[in-house]
Amino acid sequence: SGFRGSTSSPPQKPSGPLGDPPGTPPLAPVLQLLRNQLQEKDALIRHLENDWERSRAQQEREERLLVTAWYNMGLALQQHEGDMAARGGGSGARSFLAQQRLATAARRARAPHGRATSSS
Repeated sequence: SGFRGSTSSPPQKPSGPLGDPPGTPPLAPVLQLLRNQLQEKDALIRHLENDWERSRAQQEREERLLVTAWYNMGLALQQHEGDMAARGGGSGARSFLAQQRLATAARRARAPHGRATSSS
């Protein structure tokens, strides 16, 4: 009978605090509340990830537009300088001072607050 007592009492001790059938019903609403909070946070995370993807795509579009605008502006400036060289002289080679005059004239033409360019 001593052998039976030793085998039956150890399994009962751990099962009491771990199983605890009377404590299960109050735990169910808490679990449901936590599941609801988790679902809300998951939805918020998905929403924020979508926002981030949209803003990243918008930023990439803006960067491409900026690069294209700079490229086109550089082409227009080169073409303008080429036109000025064709009008000014037959040869494409210009002195350093002539290049600086052209650059200054181009800057003044672009800058709204610069001095007015002469029409000669």
